[in-house]
Amino acid sequence: MKPQPLDRYPCILRVLHWLLALMLALQFVLGFAAEYGAARMSEALLPFHFRLGVLILGLTVLRLCLRLVMPTPAADPGEPPGLRRARSAVHGVLYLLVLAVPVSGHVIWVWMGADRSLPGGFEVPALFVPPEDETGRAVAWYVHVYGAWILLGLVGLHILAAVLRQGARRDEFITQRMGFKRLQREERGS
Repeated sequence: MKPQPLDRYPCILRVLHWLLALMLALQFVLGFAAEYGAARMSEALLPFHFRLGVLILGLTVLRLCLRLVMPTPAADPGEPPGLRRARSAVHGVLYLLVLAVPVSGHVIWVWMGADRSLPGGFEVPALFVPPEDETGRAVAWYVHVYGAWILLGLVGLHILAAVLRQGARRDEFITQRMGFKRLQREERGS
């Protein structure tokens, strides 16, 4: 007997998707405020920004691992192959940036000699000793800052594509897959 194709993503993937979306929005606001705010505000926000970045990195790795091993809905058969490839590429770059931005932030944080402690008495390991030459710190800063802006743009593109797809087809494809619409089997009590 062949397994039934999924109509929507598993609950844990949906929860992680929306949790990470909220955390990334908060992280962008914190980073922007820390970068462009007064020095005292930056000093207060940066440790929280670092800790939230570590959490985002951990949850993204978890989500990616689960995404690779859990069944997911099949691709939309009506979607043109070029659009499918573009969607996959954007998702791949989103994952890459959500991994690269916190890692580059960690490099900057270590270079600053800042406190890497987390709640519960844990400490994020340094993983390297900063050399005298600060070229690596500059590269990490560019990756972190410009990566965050590119990530914000891609998230906007991701949202726009979902809204346009939903509006154009009026088939509730996205709302059903992401869990906002009850499946008809559930409504019938199956």
